[in-house]
Amino acid sequence: MQFKTFSSKNSMTLTPYTFLTPSVATSSKIMIAMLLLQVILLAATKSFSALVTTFSALAASVACETVFKTGKNNFRTNYPVAVIQGLITGLLIPQNYPFLIVFIITFFCFLSGKYVFGSFASSWVNPAALTVAVLFFLDPSYFPSFTISAHSLQARNAALSLIQDGSVKIFTFDYKITDFLNKNIFSFFKISIPNGYISMILDSGSLIPAFRFNFLSLISLILFISYSILDFIIPSIFLLAYLLLVRLLLPNFINGTPLQGDMLLALLTSGTIFYSTYLLQWYGTTPLTKAGKIFYAFTAAVFAFIIIGFGTSSAGFIFIILIMNLISPMIQYFENRKALSSIKKYLLPKVNAVRENENV
Repeated sequence: MQFKTFSSKNSMTLTPYTFLTPSVATSSKIMIAMLLLQVILLAATKSFSALVTTFSALAASVACETVFKTGKNNFRTNYPVAVIQGLITGLLIPQNYPFLIVFIITFFCFLSGKYVFGSFASSWVNPAALTVAVLFFLDPSYFPSFTISAHSLQARNAALSLIQDGSVKIFTFDYKITDFLNKNIFSFFKISIPNGYISMILDSGSLIPAFRFNFLSLISLILFISYSILDFIIPSIFLLAYLLLVRLLLPNFINGTPLQGDMLLALLTSGTIFYSTYLLQWYGTTPLTKAGKIFYAFTAAVFAFIIIGFGTSSAGFIFIILIMNLISPMIQYFENRKALSSIKKYLLPKVNAVRENENV
């Protein structure tokens, strides 16, 4: 918290303090609003099976919150967080997954996760990632396979193959927007983007709803960072490091054009933006210090490069989140050790000196 400043000494207020960052309640409302925009776009595009899957996970999350409260009298329910977790989980599940199984597995994973790993910010394993991982192992056939050939990856703009083979539906206005951007913006940098990328950013058409509306996920990420709902360190370091690895190193492994890995393909597939926004730094699962966050983000980028590589993976990011959930407690352990060492080295001598002066 910090004191408010006043232009007049005679100013009075009943709220003399203000939060440096939004409260959990405020952050939850903003997150729910942005997630509901994803749901509204699903309805607008008549993706009814995706809506059923999403609301099945949402119902399971809310039901789990109610049951857990009943079993623990001292537990305070947090339905807004339950709604967020339910929506995130539902959006990460392929839209053709049977909704009854989605409800049962989501409820079981969320409830067992609360007892085993802790609830809300005390949990060190992301419940959404755990749920989707269990669904993946139950029947991986519902999750789309890699949708790009090794030959296409060797091209400079590998994402074009997804556009050319019809995997991405091109909107009628795509050509006009692309032409405008190439003439008025990208021409100054002596580059251009092919037709179809605008459509890929707006709606990639993936069977996994969270992967579809990349532009909305990007807006959400910018909004959350701007309002200090998310710390900018983890998503910015992660995205920068991962995309640079794809750009500079990936062509060496696939006999592609040197230093020309397709960063847009990596960014716009595999749910990269959505995961960076909603799962990579969920409450309680990330380090606290600046050094710890940088190490966490860079480590996640390395695992992203190893596991999902060029992109188009439907479930790879889930395992990146779970791996980082295991690594984060180790980072936090060393953070605690360093903090205790600093206290013993700098703070305790000062405390002892004060006590000695009081005794005198």
